[in-house]
This record gives sequence, structure tokens and C-alpha cells, in this order.
Amino acid sequence: DNWPDKHSRNNKPLLAADPMAEGSGYAAAETVSAEVRDALAAKGYDIVDAASGESESSDEDPFGRIQKIEPDLAREKGKKAFNDGKYDKAIKYWQGGLKSILSSLCSGPQALQDRNLSELDLTLNLNIAMAYMKKDNFEAADRSVEKALARRDALPDHLITKALYRRAMAQRAMHKLDECLETLKDLLQVEPGNSAAKQMQQEVDREWSKQIRDQKKNLRRLFDKMSGEDKKEEERTLKERAAARERCAVRWTADDVDSDAFSRGDAPACDGQDWGLALTRTCLWAIEQLALEGCESISTEVSSATFWFAGASSTCELRWLRPAVLLERMPSLQRLELELVGFLGEVDPDNKRVPDPKVDQLPEGISETSVEGGRQALLRTTKGTLEDTLAKDHSSQEAGSAEASPCGQLYCFIAHPQLHRYFSEFHPAISWLIERNVATFIIGASDPDPSWKQDEVLLKALGAEIVVSKRESPYPMCLPDNASIKKCSHIIGFKGGKAIRRDKLMEAKLSLLAQDYVVR
Repeated sequence: DNWPDKHSRNNKPLLAADPMAEGSGYAAAETVSAEVRDALAAKGYDIVDAASGESESSDEDPFGRIQKIEPDLAREKGKKAFNDGKYDKAIKYWQGGLKSILSSLCSGPQALQDRNLSELDLTLNLNIAMAYMKKDNFEAADRSVEKALARRDALPDHLITKALYRRAMAQRAMHKLDECLETLKDLLQVEPGNSAAKQMQQEVDREWSKQIRDQKKNLRRLFDKMSGEDKKEEERTLKERAAARERCAVRWTADDVDSDAFSRGDAPACDGQDWGLALTRTCLWAIEQLALEGCESISTEVSSATFWFAGASSTCELRWLRPAVLLERMPSLQRLELELVGFLGEVDPDNKRVPDPKVDQLPEGISETSVEGGRQALLRTTKGTLEDTLAKDHSSQEAGSAEASPCGQLYCFIAHPQLHRYFSEFHPAISWLIERNVATFIIGASDPDPSWKQDEVLLKALGAEIVVSKRESPYPMCLPDNASIKKCSHIIGFKGGKAIRRDKLMEAKLSLLAQDYVVR
């Protein structure tokens, strides 16, 4: 190996010639993939087609390696091949000369100051650049000029000018007009009176100005087209959303937040001081969001519906839910059944079950709320899990079949579920809801809480198909003395999917933990 040490390859001046080190073979050009070619090209290597029919057996290495040739001889042989139109052959001769120069440069530091070697190195690289330009390989030509200028300080001005002019030619051919102008500017600083450079500069400047005008014109056309398409798409979306709102049973009052304006950021959320009104309106807003996403929702043609509240507590749903407000804002409904299921307390930090504080005061039987026109809301409470509720005959609906329910469409709400704490406990209920294709809404959470960051991910891990992506509600519950601290401030909706089996639950939890999600 002619390299003095393994690190010398990264020495820029020594890379001026940049041939393969002796003893390293060239692969046949036709066997080299485009990816490998590009990678080698980025490192400054050029692959010459050995099968181009331009070879002479006396000049060929049996392994396809570039042979060292005395620089002056290489220059003459390359010139002859070039004049004969054998550009690949010429490149190989000149590369052989560069290899010889490289060997001389490695003989000691005094060789680096040898002006004759520097000029020969530049000449051969510029010749290679011209051969590549004849082959329309302007990128390779540009690289060869770059190598030629690697020891620019050791070269006379007229050779620097020659190299810069050749680089400008290559850049112009590649339509890199801005780079070409910079190169010509450099050239004219070296030789201000160079007439050929001045002429090219004028021509390229006109081409560059035209290119800019054309680009601006094309961009205007593109933006106008995109703007027109975006406007049409926006108009279509607005019409679809307006139609969906019209079909949806939810009717807002003047006291409510304009949900369309809120979604655009043009209206603030409510002050959140009335927690009962906030929770109730969040449920209604969730129904509307489902409709806006193109999913089946409660329409004005539906006369009855059932809302389940899974994981309910006496301090949240039972205390704050307002059946009369639900009926008032869904005027087409004649009958609404509210099933509150849960009241099982919570698990404290020590993993102990703390009972619901008012579980012994749950109302028995059915609580009825009637409004004008004989419309009714019936509320029932059940201590237990969702499975417990399905096993009991709370109504005339067939247990376990949402589709066959005589109480109309079924929707489920899970307020402040803390899925990260009750991931396993919620698995059976969420699996049932997924399998029965019940539209379900997670309403979360209390600040601070990881719900916003990860509940959507946890639901997907359980197999749920998200149909309403997480979004802030215009109806949060806010602390009276600090409105920035909120409860039940966003929703996530899912419907259907493919529920994971119980025996896959631990695997899902481990996967979530591995992704830095909090779950237990």
C-alpha cells in the first residue's frame, strides 16, 4: 500500500489525485449497484466501465486495477485516447498518472511543495473533468475539478483560472446557475480581465434571471392551484360538517360555547365553574364530535338512546350528571336511559382498595326525570362491573346485545378512568365494548395526569379503533380559585377494533412500559 498510514486517506491535499490504493481491485462496472456507485461517488471514486471495448491488453491489469503510469506518458496516452473519442480509456490513463503522482507525494513533505507535481496533478484532473463532460457526467467532472483545486495555493493563477472555468462549465451544464455565478465571480477575482469568463457570466446571469422568473411564475401557478383546491376542500368540509351538525340530535343554546368556533380557535372554553353543567355538556359535545367524524351518532330521527357510564362514582357522575340538560339539548329524544355502573372505589398509592364514600347511599330502583312533552330520562345505578350490569335485567333490552336494544342506540362514557392505573381492570369492559362496536368516550382527566399524553396509546394497545382523536373540550371542570387546573377537560372516542385476549394483556403492558408509558 502506497499510503504512509491508514489516516492519510483523509488528508485533503493527498486526495487531489484520489486513485485507489495499489492492491485494491475495481469491481466490474456492470456488477456495481446504483447505491454503491452513489456512495463511492460521494467519496470521490469514479467507476470506469472496463467492458467498454476501449481497452488494450498491454495496458490492462488482470484484476482491473488502475496501473501507475509516468505522468507525462499518461498525459500523452490519455490525450490520444481522448482525441479518438475513447473517453473511458483516457480517464484510466490519466488516473494512472495521478496514481504515480500520489506515490511521489508520499515520498516526503518536500514533494508537497513541488510545483511541477501540483501542476501535473491539476492538468490530469482537469483532463479527466473534460472527459467526464464529454460523457455528460457533469457531477463527476465537478468532483475532478475540486480535486484539481485541492492544492490551489501551490498553483499559478492561469491554472487556477483554467480550473475554475471548467468547473463553471460543469455547473452550468447541471443548471446549477447560482453556483456557476459564484465560481465565475471567484475566477474574475483571480483574473479580472478574462473575457471568456465575463461572457459566460453575462449569459449565465440572464439564464439565472429567467430561471428565477420561471420559478416564481410556476410557484404562483402551483400556489394558485393549491389555494383553489384547498378552498374547494375547505368549502366541502364545511358543508359536510354543517350537514353532520344538522343531522345530529344535539342542539346548543345561546348559553353554550359555539363548538365550531371553538374548534377553529375563535371562541374560548367555558369558565368551568358549574361542574354539573360542564360534565353534561361534555357528553353532548362528544356525541356531536362523533357525528362530525362521519360515524353513526344520535340523529334527529332517533327517539330513544341509552348512555352507560362505566366506572362511575358517587362523587362525579352521580353527583354532577344532569338528565334534564341532556334532554333539553337533544329535543328529538323521547326517552333516554342512563346506566351508572361502578361505585367500586379506587386503589390508593399502596395498592389498597378504598371504598366509594357514598356507596351505601346509592338510589334504589329508577330515578325518573320528565320534561315538557312527556319526554323522560331514566337513571339507574349499579354497584359492580360492566359484566355485573350485563348479567342483570335492568331493562327490556337483551343483555349483551347493543344492536337489539329496544332503548335505542347505545353509547358509553368513562369519565376520568385513569387507564394507566386500572389498565387490567378495564380490559374486560373495553373488550366487550370493542367487540359489540359500541361508541365509547373517555373523558379525562384531572391535572396533573398522564391521560392526555398516553390514554389514546393505551386504548390502541387494548385493540380499540380510535374514531375521535384526543381533543380538548370546550366544557372543562375548573377549580374556582385556579382556572388553569382542570378536570374532565378532553375526550377520546373509540368504536370497534380488535380486542386483545386476556393472555396477551401482560405482553401489551410490557410493550407499553418499554416505550416509557406509565401503566400498571
